[in-house]
Amino acid sequence: MRLAIAQLNTTVGDLEGNRTLILDAHREAANQGADLVLYPELVTCGYPPQDLVTRPDFVSAVRQLNHHLAESMNTGPAAVFGTLEIAAEGSSRAVHNSAWVVDGGRILGRHDKILLPAYDVFDESRTFEPGGEAQPIEIRGQSVGIAICEDLWTLPIPGQPPYPRQPGKELVDKGATLILCPSASPFHEGRHLVREQVFIEQSRQWGVPLALANLVGGNTELIFDGRSFLVKPDGNFLRLPTFEPAVSCVDELSDSEVEASQQGGALADALILGIQDFLGKCGLQKVVLGLSGGIDSAVVAVLATAALGAENVTGVAMPGPYSSKGALTDAEELARNLGIDFEVVSIEETYQKMHEDLEPLLGSGDWGVAQENLQSRLRGNVLMTIANRTGAMVLATGNKSELSVGYCTLYGDMCGGLAPLGDVSKQGVYQLARLDRFQGQIPISTIEKPPSAELAPDQVDTDSLPPYDQLDAILTAWVEERRSFTEIVALGIPEESVRQVIRLIELSEHKRRQSAPILRVTPRAYGVGRRVPIARSLDGWQYRSQTPGGETGA
Repeated sequence: MRLAIAQLNTTVGDLEGNRTLILDAHREAANQGADLVLYPELVTCGYPPQDLVTRPDFVSAVRQLNHHLAESMNTGPAAVFGTLEIAAEGSSRAVHNSAWVVDGGRILGRHDKILLPAYDVFDESRTFEPGGEAQPIEIRGQSVGIAICEDLWTLPIPGQPPYPRQPGKELVDKGATLILCPSASPFHEGRHLVREQVFIEQSRQWGVPLALANLVGGNTELIFDGRSFLVKPDGNFLRLPTFEPAVSCVDELSDSEVEASQQGGALADALILGIQDFLGKCGLQKVVLGLSGGIDSAVVAVLATAALGAENVTGVAMPGPYSSKGALTDAEELARNLGIDFEVVSIEETYQKMHEDLEPLLGSGDWGVAQENLQSRLRGNVLMTIANRTGAMVLATGNKSELSVGYCTLYGDMCGGLAPLGDVSKQGVYQLARLDRFQGQIPISTIEKPPSAELAPDQVDTDSLPPYDQLDAILTAWVEERRSFTEIVALGIPEESVRQVIRLIELSEHKRRQSAPILRVTPRAYGVGRRVPIARSLDGWQYRSQTPGGETGA
């Protein structure tokens, strides 16, 4: 049986647009001589649909689409596509995350997802009813097992819960000679290596080929990298492209080899796709962002230009009382290199006037952080006003290191509809800036000068924060790896720095709750990937060391 895989870029809720993509892919698979075409998870309605599946009118519309697709696929290859299915009366939840099997205009059967992830960015057990029995389906004379995404993530994997069942093995034990996996497996750096190894090992253990069709594209915070594949028990591995839609018969693909690319290259591809799809799927075209002359705004401008085209990006320099001359010239050079619109709107006079107007209430002289944040909020006002007037969206330029420790201003530099770098550490930002593809775009002086918010005289970030290599190491250990205070100190990081950064991370949760949506590119992103209460104790357990017997000591 000749198998085609269709990795598609669907939009959540765009049933008509998704229908067109699905049927176009079916025709393309037919032209390639396929007997069967495999689509991603929930390809009809988009992933993740979240609480849309609790709306009876939405579910009804998807069900109508299911039948329309089955009728439309009356010639050409059989098809397996991910979709919604109404659960039996009396079930705890109204719908299943399902896959339909159709051939010749007939519905041959379906498989309901059995293992519903409820960790990290996933919350499927909240909205879906789990499936029951895993049973192969005969498709054109072959016994085929269908296991949806998590149903095949049953090997021991760090950070994931163990499961009492192995639906894939159950299917093989019942005679399946091929396992098909409709999938919506989000991107983060290095995740595809884990995904591929899991499937390679299971194919080897069970002695059958495994085919995975993964989504591609950005849906709000999540980015999907495609990289669909077929793996055989002998280790033969055939893979579709990364970060782009494709329809291919797998027997026409060559053996996949390890991708050789510059470190950070996949991260840049993911962020560009995330920006492009966020704007496109929200019906927007243009963006505006502040250009400070610093590394973060420079990288966001480069990514936005690559995603949307220079004609759709406007950079605004907003010099204030402590801005260096070099900051303005760096911002202007960057805009010229990129070919984007560039405007200068000084906030100095407005800042001085507001400072004077508030002196009767707050006193004269230096107000410290309040004085710094006043400048940032004025800049946020400028950008939001431009965006409102021109129909553009503001891109926030803060990185994960800053968001982690609260080195950002509510209603100031946090203003925006999307935070492209909100899951990228400061060191990761520099790695992006140094990519070969961006050479000649970002001024060398921007990359080489010490990071500074320029909100006070001669200010640099290390005035109030540890060096970024140290800060980012603590951030990775505490947030992404969930190590304890003592475990982080044991890495050789000064105890005082660890204590300071952990406290800043926990104090800043209220700010992150008000952040623009963050494109997820690490195993634990703020927003959808990390949920902690705002109102909670910030002293005590964070700084306790584990002692023998399981008790804690200060």
